[in-house]
This record gives sequence, structure tokens and C-alpha cells, in this order.
Amino acid sequence: MSIENQGFEVNQDGSVTVTLDGKKVKFVKESDLGAVKAALKEKETEITNFQTNLANANTKYDGEHQELLKERASKGELEESARESATLKQQVEDLTKQMAGLKVTSGGLEAKYTERIRQQLVEGYKIEAEKIKDKGLADLENMEQTLALTGYKPAPANYDGRGGVSSAPNTLLGKGPLELAMIGYEDAKK
Repeated sequence: MSIENQGFEVNQDGSVTVTLDGKKVKFVKESDLGAVKAALKEKETEITNFQTNLANANTKYDGEHQELLKERASKGELEESARESATLKQQVEDLTKQMAGLKVTSGGLEAKYTERIRQQLVEGYKIEAEKIKDKGLADLENMEQTLALTGYKPAPANYDGRGGVSSAPNTLLGKGPLELAMIGYEDAKK
């Protein structure tokens, strides 16, 4: 290190400024340096306190931010569940309407089927209608199965007015529709 200028400057605060290697260097009194060191130590303590407070604030911020993210995720899941719930509710309403329609349809079909079995028991098995008028479908089916298991045969259908049994040779073969109608008309008169 060399001193370029042997001159120095005395400042108003009592410090001396000397130029060394082209740079001005300020020298202060040792008593002032102690005050500066004490002030610096106070500032370092303040900086440490600020850094501690900043770290605590950042920790609190991170915790709150995590809570916020959890709440947003929960809200998203809740909204998705609400959308799915609305869809499921609509499906339930649609299925309920379909079930109501099917119940009406099946009720009508069940009534027809019940009446058909009742007619079969009355006409085929010659059971009095009054005895089975209040029986339900299950009871009528059980009766029909029981009669079938006992070997009892229903009476043959009476489509031609003769009870399904023809005592005469088949005289209707080879006849045209008009002739068959005339024979039917004549038989109906008898």
C-alpha cells in the first residue's frame, strides 16, 4: 500500500480522510468507533429479531396457505359431490317414474293373467266361479298346479260348439269359406 498524497483532510466530526491506492479512507477516533460498534450491535440484534419475526411470519403464512389449499380442495370435492348428487337425484326421479309406469303396466297384466287363470279353472276344470272369485294370483296358480299334479284334465275347448269332440266324420274338408259360413249359420239355428 502506498500513499499517493501525503496530505490528509480533517473532517468536522473529527475524523481524518487519507487517500490510499486511489481510494479515500476515513479514519475515526477510537471513542467514536466504540459508539459505532455498540450501535452496530444494537442494529444486529434488531436485524436478528426482524429475521426471527420474518421466519415466524413465513411459517404462519405457509401453515395458513396449506389450510387454504385444503379448504379449496374440500370445496372442489364438495362441489363435485353436489354435481354428482344432482345427477343421481335426477336419475332416481327418472327411475321412480319408470317404476310407477311399470307397476301400472304389471298390475294390468297381472289382473289379466289372474282373470285368465280364473276362467281356465271355471271353464276347464268346472270349478264354481263363486268359490274362487276372491282368490289371488298365487292361490289360483297353486290350484291349477295341484289339479295338474292330480292328473285331472281340463275339459276340451269348445270352439266348434260340440265340446271339442266330433261324433260325425269330418264333413268340412274341401269346403270353401262361403260354404263353411253357411254350415255355421245353419248349425247356429239348430
